Amino acid sequence: MLKELKIENLAIIDHLDLEFADSLNILTGETGAGKSIILSGINLLIGEKASIDMIRDGEDQLMAQGVFEIEDYHKNELKEFGIDCEDGELIVRRYMDRNGKGKIYINDIRVSLSTVKSIMGTLVDIVGQHSHQMLLNKTNHIKLLDKFLGIEGEELLEEISSVYSSFLSIDKKIKEIDKLKQEAIEKKEFYIYQLEEIEKVSPKIGEDEELEEEYKKLFHAGKIREKLSITEGLLRGGEGNALGLLHNGKKNLEIISKYGKAYEEIYEKIDRIYYDLEDCADLLGELQEDLEVDDQGLEKIIKRIDSINKIKSKYGSDIEEIIIFRDNIKEKLDLLEENSFQMENLLKEKLKEEKKYWNLAEKLSALRKIKAKEIEKLLVEQLKYLNMEAGKVEISIKNLKTMGSKGSDDIEFFISTNIGQGLKPLWKIASGGEVSRIMLALKVIFSKVDNIPLLIFDEIDTGVGGETVRKIANKLKEIGNSTQVISITHSPAIAAKGKRQFYIEKKIINEKTSTTVKELNREERVLEISRMLAGKNISEAVINHARELLSEE
Repeated sequence: MLKELKIENLAIIDHLDLEFADSLNILTGETGAGKSIILSGINLLIGEKASIDMIRDGEDQLMAQGVFEIEDYHKNELKEFGIDCEDGELIVRRYMDRNGKGKIYINDIRVSLSTVKSIMGTLVDIVGQHSHQMLLNKTNHIKLLDKFLGIEGEELLEEISSVYSSFLSIDKKIKEIDKLKQEAIEKKEFYIYQLEEIEKVSPKIGEDEELEEEYKKLFHAGKIREKLSITEGLLRGGEGNALGLLHNGKKNLEIISKYGKAYEEIYEKIDRIYYDLEDCADLLGELQEDLEVDDQGLEKIIKRIDSINKIKSKYGSDIEEIIIFRDNIKEKLDLLEENSFQMENLLKEKLKEEKKYWNLAEKLSALRKIKAKEIEKLLVEQLKYLNMEAGKVEISIKNLKTMGSKGSDDIEFFISTNIGQGLKPLWKIASGGEVSRIMLALKVIFSKVDNIPLLIFDEIDTGVGGETVRKIANKLKEIGNSTQVISITHSPAIAAKGKRQFYIEKKIINEKTSTTVKELNREERVLEISRMLAGKNISEAVINHARELLSEE
């Protein structure tokens, strides 16, 4: 419930701070005093749009804050948004400045507008012109009915949504495969040509790099052999060769190596170098023997490189990409097989999910029909009490034969308010008073299953009077026994039923218009209800009548 409401610099409100009762709270005052502005402040807290026009003239920023007391089931929902509310208190604060920049905090954690709407949608329900439009809109009727389904219905709806989602996913895969199959059929010959061209070359990963290396070796074979031969000659061929000179030097050092450690170390180093050079000389000889100028081999390699480069220009920048392209073509051609294993499995899965869906949808529809009858009966009882004795209600449930996330039922509320009048869709009701009473009747019924802790009624008495208003007042009090209610009203009968009553007044303070709000004590309520009864012409009889209304409370 809403414990405290604080508003600063909103329209003609300078500052207000209200504390509400946990039952029926009444807001009254002259027309234009600012009752709707207070509602605008609450709207800001539940995520409605804000604009700079809402900021009080001469001020830079508006602020609205609400302190809500919440139950355990709402605490669990808040945890999903990362908001800790262990103490059972939720503080929502919203700002808007002249630059159009807004900030919203829940328990000092900054949140987005969509998050506020999601959270507050389960805490506050405003019943006014917007709600009337919601009621008249047929697309919302299924939501109204489904609120009455209980745990069994919730579980069915969750399961149906899951099965329907799975069905759509499988169907999407089937369509994708079918699309690829059709594409493969249209391009079959072209795919076969591409596959044959690639498989004719049949490249291997890394082959192009090996060929390039072999090509360089064969193409420069003469030059390579010449340089190898010269180098081998320098090492051991002819007078003054490196190995011969090193051998002589090694012999001299060997003689003196026994005369000191330093001579021994230099000898060992020269000895190692000698044998390393000898190994190099042997290797140079072997490389020359292995190397032959092979024009035929070179031509063969050139042709192979050309073949690979040709398919590279068509199917990929390297052999790995070409192989991926080839495998992709094979997959597309495999799809042309009439009994595709994957397609068969998917079709079986789709049929399985479809059967499961219709079985669940049938159960859901049957449950909806049972609950619809209950709601019809309850609504008729409420409407009769609200002086719509001839009221008849029918909730039409038609099977659309099409699948959806909420089942396959088309649901619409029909009503007849007069004897001899046929049932008509709700949107055809012309009387505002009738709409208000139907909305109130629905709220009486659904407040028991909604778990919404705060209901706000914005002039629910519009278009009705006399005994009907008195009965509306009784119903508001009845709802207030289990749910917190805030009612903005011009009706003295409704005002008298409140546990707390606030008087909204417009004043000129320091040459600026301001709205002030005051909680009325018992005697002040008598005077305010008297004003509501008779305007400025308040007599002793009117005051006595006001006292009687309050005593009935």
